[in-house]
Amino acid sequence: MKHIFHVHTFRCKHGSNESDEEFIKEALSLGAEKITFTEHCPFPENPFNNRMEIEQLSEYIESLKNLQIKYQGLIQIETGLEVEFLPSMINYYKYLYELNLHPLIIGQHFFQHPDGTYSFDDKDKSDEYIGCCNAMIEGMKTGYFNIVAHPDRFFRRCKKWTQELTDISNKLIDTASQYNIILEKNLSSYEKHIEKSHHIFWRKEFWDLVELYNQTASNPIKTIIGFDAHSTEHMIKRMEFIELLNQEK
Repeated sequence: MKHIFHVHTFRCKHGSNESDEEFIKEALSLGAEKITFTEHCPFPENPFNNRMEIEQLSEYIESLKNLQIKYQGLIQIETGLEVEFLPSMINYYKYLYELNLHPLIIGQHFFQHPDGTYSFDDKDKSDEYIGCCNAMIEGMKTGYFNIVAHPDRFFRRCKKWTQELTDISNKLIDTASQYNIILEKNLSSYEKHIEKSHHIFWRKEFWDLVELYNQTASNPIKTIIGFDAHSTEHMIKRMEFIELLNQEK
């Protein structure tokens, strides 16, 4: 695996305390030629937990900029963010885009209701996947994002795959094709699948639809394998699942 994509740092508050440089050194030891950091995006006034704070954003960018210089010629280092699409934040996404952070990836862990409230406060989350998928679709159309992280994870509460899930998945897949958005096959989700976790984060049904779409599409969906690593240990362990994932049919 030459590219270790989707790496988080200590700033997200739910990863290891390792430095940015320790991730880079481990990536080099694993034979990577490229590492992409995608820290959980902060929002103005820090309204959400388990992510970098807005006051840390400039330090995050500067830290990786310095490491890009230090490791130039040894490994390519990208500085990105994993971002929830919230309609009220459209001007903020424009600001992030203009900072030339690359890549900005949609990681939709919750969605915003029309009244401004958030789905993580809903008592009934059985239909959460509808709001999350619609938010991802809306986000893809803005032109600010070029990758969607773990697009199948939003069906985690759906015990049975239904025609409704197929329909909304196809809508998401078609939008990704229209706007040249890459979909991420997430190794953290796949790891839970292999280890038979009770978390249903990996949905083979979704990826079968992507494969089916690509058989006839004029603009096939591109995919990328993401480590979703919150520690160097995650990077090492998830290397083991890449071959299995590539064989997934």
